[in-house]
Amino acid sequence: MQASMLIVIIVCMMCVSTVLAREDRLARAREEQNSGLYITCGAEDSEPDM
Repeated sequence: MQASMLIVIIVCMMCVSTVLAREDRLARAREEQNSGLYITCGAEDSEPDM
C-alpha cells in the first residue's frame, strides 16, 4: 500500500514539473516575441533626417 502511494506521488510530481516547465517555456517565448516586435516596429519606420 505504501509503495503504491509513493509511486502515485512521484507520478504527480513529474506531471507538475512538466506543466511548470511548459509554462516557463511559453512565457519565455512570449517575451522573445514581444521584444522582437517592439524592436522591429521602431527600426523599420525610422529614417535619419539630413
